Amino acid sequence: MKALKQSSVQPVVTAFAIWFVHFMMLWAASEIWPHQWTANALAWAFTAIALLAVGVHCVRLKARHADGELPGWSYRVARGAVAIATAAVVFTALPSVVFLP
Repeated sequence: MKALKQSSVQPVVTAFAIWFVHFMMLWAASEIWPHQWTANALAWAFTAIALLAVGVHCVRLKARHADGELPGWSYRVARGAVAIATAAVVFTALPSVVFLP
């Protein structure tokens, strides 16, 4: 029995899912603790975790590409998604740095 081959869209979805979860966690923290240091501290912690997750995802992408599991065009699209997700994570956390309570 052959194992199912992973979709070439999965790496893109993973990158944007990391950003989405990060965005929702920051939004929830800002709604629970509006204009408080707790929300800012959580935003910085969630941002560090999200950037770490994006970095791990990027390393896994490189490994899949090196193993030949991810074709060249899929790899380039996935790297673009990782770049967009990284920028989105950073810019989502930017208000917690600019608007300190």
